[in-house]
Amino acid sequence: MILKIAIDLDNTVFNTAIMIRNICARSGVDFNLLTSYDPYQCVPEHVADEIMAAFDSVELRDMPVLNKELPKMLNMIMARPDTDVYFITERPIATADMDIGQLNCAGIKCARNQVVNYKPKIDALRNYGIDLCFDDSPIVVADCLANGIDVAMISNPDTPYNHHLRGRVEHYPDLVTALARRGIIQE
Repeated sequence: MILKIAIDLDNTVFNTAIMIRNICARSGVDFNLLTSYDPYQCVPEHVADEIMAAFDSVELRDMPVLNKELPKMLNMIMARPDTDVYFITERPIATADMDIGQLNCAGIKCARNQVVNYKPKIDALRNYGIDLCFDDSPIVVADCLANGIDVAMISNPDTPYNHHLRGRVEHYPDLVTALARRGIIQE
């Protein structure tokens, strides 16, 4: 049997909080995602507009991976015949080619059909028959729970907006730890 895995990109693979923090600093606004996953609820509208536009720009391509070992681990997992890995994101659909470029630049070698830009993400997860999802979004985690999809919540220090879900779902500080604790990679 093939295990179908979905992995989110933002704040799961890539530290996009750095990009958001930089935009806030340039705008003179405090970086605060403590209350919501939605930047429109955290910062003034013009700053939220700039944040959302950055997800459709070359600035996104320069975001670092959250763990330097992650590219090697993901490439090993994707090479296994017993797993299908998809990077499923709610980034704008127009950025799909940029997403592949970002993954490849980070050393994560994936095919075009492995990167799925779709909103709402739960529809893509169901359509692809995903068995296990790794995500930091409280909306996606809750949708997975409601739809019987096994989900591991990634909640690194830069993603405090989902801490309220701890105790309802398995929580991991980062994707590497989650992959190891779920037995997908060896610790």
